Amino acid sequence: MNMSLRHLHYFGIIIVLLCSSFDAFSQETVARTSKISTLGLELQGYPAGIITQLRVGFQASPKSELIGSLGYNIARRQDFGVHDNEEGGGLGYALAYKQYFKEGLKAWFVEAQTSFWQMDIDWTDNNPSNSGSTYITVFQPTIGFGYDFQLKGDRLKISLKAAFGSEININTQGEDVGEGGISLFGASLAYNLN
Repeated sequence: MNMSLRHLHYFGIIIVLLCSSFDAFSQETVARTSKISTLGLELQGYPAGIITQLRVGFQASPKSELIGSLGYNIARRQDFGVHDNEEGGGLGYALAYKQYFKEGLKAWFVEAQTSFWQMDIDWTDNNPSNSGSTYITVFQPTIGFGYDFQLKGDRLKISLKAAFGSEININTQGEDVGEGGISLFGASLAYNLN
């Protein structure tokens, strides 16, 4: 699927919203830490697709981190949705709060995340034969847990995570498409700046 002008337009909106969200949610944190704690890449898989994200973390306390991310969601729902086949994708952003059980932003953690995706979904039905496209805005709250493995003198860390939540279509332009419960399994690689 080619990136359309609409995707580029929404990518700009996402950047503005992400910056505004950082200002609203982490102004005190940034003032306290005065710098970014981690930069990373994340790949998450779910039964109907794949999400790739760039993540930026700000240390909120010795045991917690606020994370913002920009990414792309590729949906290959097949018959998991309303129609016989649903495929598409779109840009989005997420805000997360990651709470560790130990100081130093490492080892076991729990994470609450809220994501928003702007997606174009192409769908087809077999009987009767029909097809079309639907544009959706997806609200995706999740709760996850995982473990961070420290590498190379604590400068790099690999994180493994499982998350569960819901996909809610909050704006639909076209016929209804799939939404509902979601389970995600992911891995990320982050560089510690502290």
